[in-house]
Amino acid sequence: MTVDQKTMLLDKALELGADRAKLIDVDTVVVEEWVLWKCQYGCLLFNKDMLHPPCSPGVESTSKVLSEYKKGILLNSPKEKELSRIALKLEGEAYHRGYYKAFAMIALSSAAEVAAASGDDSAPGAT
Repeated sequence: MTVDQKTMLLDKALELGADRAKLIDVDTVVVEEWVLWKCQYGCLLFNKDMLHPPCSPGVESTSKVLSEYKKGILLNSPKEKELSRIALKLEGEAYHRGYYKAFAMIALSSAAEVAAASGDDSAPGAT
């Protein structure tokens, strides 16, 4: 990836609405087992759809796929649904520019964030 290509994708992410976009080395991404338990024993979204455990990829599979990449773009925005849309559009943009392995991975809300958004203070994980 040339400097111009990196800049173009980062600029595109900002143009699409991300607050920040940063190129990272994928080997700095940490994937750990405790996350599954956090979801299983405290998240309202556990087993609700294909985006959440146990249906979503596990630690071993995620680590293996990440090992096949060198660079990634980390996006930031407080608006989760909007960030998902941005990530998917950026994936398409990268693909059409010849990065055929481009793949958006999206971190979803914690149970506390879901509870706060719904106003349910009694939900597991709510603070």
